[in-house]
Amino acid sequence: MSSLMPDCTLKCRSLQHALDVISVVTRGSEGQIKAFLSSYCYNAATIKDAFGRNVLHLASSCGKKGVLDWLAETKGVDLLAKDKESGWTALHRSIFYGYIDCVLSLLKHGVSLYIQDKEGLSALDLVMKDRPAYVVFKKTDPTEVYTWGNNINFTLGHGGQQSKHHPELVDLFPRNGVYIKQVVLCKFHSVFLSQKGQIYTCGHGQGGRLGHGDEQTCLTCGRFSWPSVLPDSSS
Repeated sequence: MSSLMPDCTLKCRSLQHALDVISVVTRGSEGQIKAFLSSYCYNAATIKDAFGRNVLHLASSCGKKGVLDWLAETKGVDLLAKDKESGWTALHRSIFYGYIDCVLSLLKHGVSLYIQDKEGLSALDLVMKDRPAYVVFKKTDPTEVYTWGNNINFTLGHGGQQSKHHPELVDLFPRNGVYIKQVVLCKFHSVFLSQKGQIYTCGHGQGGRLGHGDEQTCLTCGRFSWPSVLPDSSS
């Protein structure tokens, strides 16, 4: 029998309902959470507690990726919703608590890494802020590039054209001692700028558009040096 309260509506703001929802998300299994959210409150997917936290915030904080995906794909939740306490989104929470699978899921659903909280900090800023005081990053430090998505025409810089569903290392650079400082990913090609000013391009090379004097699509260092104008994303 449904446990929906007689006075519960699609605009329910019951604090008790919010507390019950958060409790179940924190302690329950994926199946239990879905069943509870589908039967307990009409507004269970978006209702907030006194701190402005909703079910998406808690699912991200607890690493409940299956629940997160279910909410994003079937419940139409606001993936950019911020809590009242700190202005954190679900992405801030999943990064802070170390649930990388939830981070990747949110990114795949279009959440930006650069949304700021009340202190002006993005989710990436939280990672930097949480590092030990003795760890200092410099622009000249070795860097590696990870790419994922559609890899037709080797656009991502990997050796095969299979799509990448998770970030994978573009291994040409570390194998050759090349450190990358900037990446421009476009629809038909990509550009990688090294710390030493070398420019590597890959992708759709028809008509010599990659700057190598031929139509190859593999990741290759161009025959020009920095400063050169990087192609914009519309090219």
